[in-house]
Amino acid sequence: MAAHPPGVKDEKLFYQVNHHANLANARVIKEFRSYVPDGKIGPSFAYSPAYPASSSPMDILAAENAEELNSHWWMDIYAWGRYPKAALAYLEEKGFAPVIEEGDLELLRKGKPDFMGLNYYQTTTFEENPLEGGVSQGEMNTTGKKGTSKDSGIPGVFKTTENPNLEKTNWDWNIDPQGLRVALKRITSRYGLPILISENGLGEYDKLEEGDIINDDYRIDYISSHVKAMKEAVSDGVDLLGYCVWSFTDLLSWLNGFQKRYGFVYINQHEEGGHDLRRIKKKSYYWYKDVIETNGENL
Repeated sequence: MAAHPPGVKDEKLFYQVNHHANLANARVIKEFRSYVPDGKIGPSFAYSPAYPASSSPMDILAAENAEELNSHWWMDIYAWGRYPKAALAYLEEKGFAPVIEEGDLELLRKGKPDFMGLNYYQTTTFEENPLEGGVSQGEMNTTGKKGTSKDSGIPGVFKTTENPNLEKTNWDWNIDPQGLRVALKRITSRYGLPILISENGLGEYDKLEEGDIINDDYRIDYISSHVKAMKEAVSDGVDLLGYCVWSFTDLLSWLNGFQKRYGFVYINQHEEGGHDLRRIKKKSYYWYKDVIETNGENL
């Protein structure tokens, strides 16, 4: 909370606005049915599967708490039209639960989607967070200086911690292709819905070399490993509708400007502006073109 613009810190308002967004989502799905009876529609959620830091029961409970509050809170309402009981009870106790008006739950139940959209970038590892002296507000790495992020949590509930089994990007995001397989399997098992991967990609520094060449082999490695994990998930029984890489071109990030790039196509623009905005195909562009043409055989 407050990690992104406009930086408002009001937990009660956060959950109330989120409830209104859930109602809007359900209403859109309900209306879509009448206009496009043969179409398919679903929401997207940025899911970061929770791992426990160890086999300690307290770490496992912390991961369960995180999964409930950070993920089930959204996906349960999308799929079933109801909030998870434990999370709702916790928020009611804290005074943060949204006000649910008459007719809200009926509308939410009518908003059942045809699939779950998944924005996947990383997993998050959690451990016990003591009630007294526990970690609360952390710090996101928005500079691209590796190792500058700080753990966050809710005292008495959970805290994030480093996973020694995973490499990280320069923005301290965990690189975990098997985590995508975990995400796909968990969504399938819990909700029984087909899945559309609506976002997945690597944000990194890209260097424009002489001759308009960008050798982003690290992006190729990242996407290739995640596509392989998708194939494994399909063999596990996941009904995967499609895969959308983030993104086709570089984009202006509201936290990282132009320094953190995701695209297959380089946009010649930087923080100070004044560049010619040329579009330049990166090495990953030609690689992914071949992946599409071979239907994922040439990875």
